[in-house]
Amino acid sequence: MPTIKNQKYILALAILTASTVSISQEISYDYIQATYASVTIDTETTAGDLDGNGVGFSGLFSVAPSVAINVGYGTTNYDELLGIDIDTTSLTFGLTAHTSISSGTDVLGSFTVIKGNMEASNGINNIDDDDTGNIISVGLRHLVTDTFELEVEFSRTDIFDDTSNEFFIGGRLYASDKFSLAAGYAKGDDVDALLLNTRVDFK
Repeated sequence: MPTIKNQKYILALAILTASTVSISQEISYDYIQATYASVTIDTETTAGDLDGNGVGFSGLFSVAPSVAINVGYGTTNYDELLGIDIDTTSLTFGLTAHTSISSGTDVLGSFTVIKGNMEASNGINNIDDDDTGNIISVGLRHLVTDTFELEVEFSRTDIFDDTSNEFFIGGRLYASDKFSLAAGYAKGDDVDALLLNTRVDFK
């Protein structure tokens, strides 16, 4: 089987579950959401790029005025690479701290534990590898209008004995006070992802 760092696959999952636009018109930190991601990995092999599709479910739940618990689950299925099928999953759990710096603008930081698993099979040999790591992120979110907001986020993922940096930018459109849609782009070390997201706020 060709050698590709497992960390790259889990980085894609980290992007899927941790990159979120989460300010509402009332700066809500209580919501559940679903995300779809189209992922491309530079394999750094003669096989070229590897494409995959991922789905993630996550939520944020306030436990104090400026602190929330974040949880998430993500799975990604990749196209066949040199006869190999690859699937990944992840679970995340962490804390997010946030504060307002001006009207309609928040800064926040998160520390999240991530449990990642990668399975690969060529029909004869199977690889099943997992590891536990962490994601540290900081972000800025700004409400441009009553119905549209922007977010920029930087994060660092440490898993499978490697670290990588990620950048995310996205925008969210509010259909109502409780329901919104978002789109974004994430860039990591040899990983690119386009994300579509739907969210329901419950406070």
